Amino acid sequence: MYLYSPWECVQMGRPLIDFVEYSHEELMGMLLEQQGMTFKFKKIEGRFIHTFCAGQLLAKIGLTPQEVVGSQLKDFLHEDYAAEKEAYYNEAWQGKEDVSYEGELLGVTYVASLRPIRREGEVVEVIASCVDITERRKSERELRETKELLESLYESSVDGICIMDTEGKVIRINHAFEKIYGWSEAELIGKKAPMFPAHLEKRMEEICWHLQSVKKGIHLETVRSRKDGETIHVFMTLAPIRDADDHIIALTGITRDISERKKMEDFYRKADKLNAVGQLAAGLAHEIRNPLTSLRGFLQIMQSGRVDKGEYYDIMLSEIDRINSIVNEFLLIAKPSQSKFQKNDLVRILHGVVTLLETQAALNNIKIVTEIEDAFPLVECSDMEIKQVFVNILKNAIEAMPGGGIVTICACVKKEMARIRFVDQGVGIGENQFARLGEPFFTTKEKGTGLGLMMCYKIIGDHKGEININSAVQVGTTFEIMLPLSSSVSPEA
Repeated sequence: MYLYSPWECVQMGRPLIDFVEYSHEELMGMLLEQQGMTFKFKKIEGRFIHTFCAGQLLAKIGLTPQEVVGSQLKDFLHEDYAAEKEAYYNEAWQGKEDVSYEGELLGVTYVASLRPIRREGEVVEVIASCVDITERRKSERELRETKELLESLYESSVDGICIMDTEGKVIRINHAFEKIYGWSEAELIGKKAPMFPAHLEKRMEEICWHLQSVKKGIHLETVRSRKDGETIHVFMTLAPIRDADDHIIALTGITRDISERKKMEDFYRKADKLNAVGQLAAGLAHEIRNPLTSLRGFLQIMQSGRVDKGEYYDIMLSEIDRINSIVNEFLLIAKPSQSKFQKNDLVRILHGVVTLLETQAALNNIKIVTEIEDAFPLVECSDMEIKQVFVNILKNAIEAMPGGGIVTICACVKKEMARIRFVDQGVGIGENQFARLGEPFFTTKEKGTGLGLMMCYKIIGDHKGEININSAVQVGTTFEIMLPLSSSVSPEA
């Protein structure tokens, strides 16, 4: 039978019974197609009997309307499970509004909401709607597990973690942070984080802007003070915490105490310097002995009065200047110094190193040739550290050529970088040794320590430069040092 819509009934003057039938059919269709489930029950002779049940959730939990309608809970559910749910049925039948409970059948989690239907003030039936919340519970469980995992990582991390607002005030810290700096969480909440150097504390707005625009964290190596006044070296990473709209709502600072690493680096640096000084001493003694012998001879001749003294003055002064130059270069290498970055003339440093080592080279039948580009620019660097690098690499080149040859030192500018190349004609380095170059105590020399090249990598890395090595066995090795011309080295705070 065709069912007319309410509008058609009004237009055609048909009885409203057609409208009622239309509405009933439409409602039943909606209930059958709903994602959840709707059911009703009455209390008959002390038993809760289901009078209606429809919805796609019904099939998901393994039931049919025929099994539910006209039956009690215990007729189609396990007795204990049915008794648990029947308690909620009873609450709703007693007139309690908004009774709800969760259930799970065949891996499907659902929530049921019961509401009493009253007639003349008395409850005559209870209607219930059920919603499938399986995916929501799965998401909540995964979220909870993720949170627990992150919480575990947060608390067990050996690095200090500090969460702060965009003004740099502490929201939360972990145990490692307390251990590194000495302050407890209670002492720091709401206060400025002690991890920031003074020059950054008042630049939080600028820092947030940088993090928002660059989308990368900030890395900083600095020196900070603990609560007890002890100074520590730390490596800090500052990263943003964003909301759903990608706006920065907080910051996280991760601190690693690198004091022990700094001590070891200082130890290696000093050990390498002592090793270099010891090896240079023998060559310097020979170099200084030659002009001293000449001076002694000239003085003996002058003392005898057999010649005009004046003709030897220039020669003697030249020999004395030679000794003074060698001793000065030796002292610059040997004495302790603080790293200080400033504009330096790499050509001057190179010539000083060549002066220092040319005697050792000559004793090994090695010639040092320099090829330097005109108008070579100044480079921001540590004079002493770069000198140490040049000495180590030139010494390696000389020692790699027991049969003599030529060491060529080239200096030029390429792509805003100062490029210094040391090219020898030595024994070369095998491919199987390349991967370990720069490791402490790994060396290709019989009496080497391996500290020299390791410190070269460390120093050039601190200067934001790089070292490239090319070598072929029995052909030679090229060490290329690249240093930035622009000021990209940030001094420690």
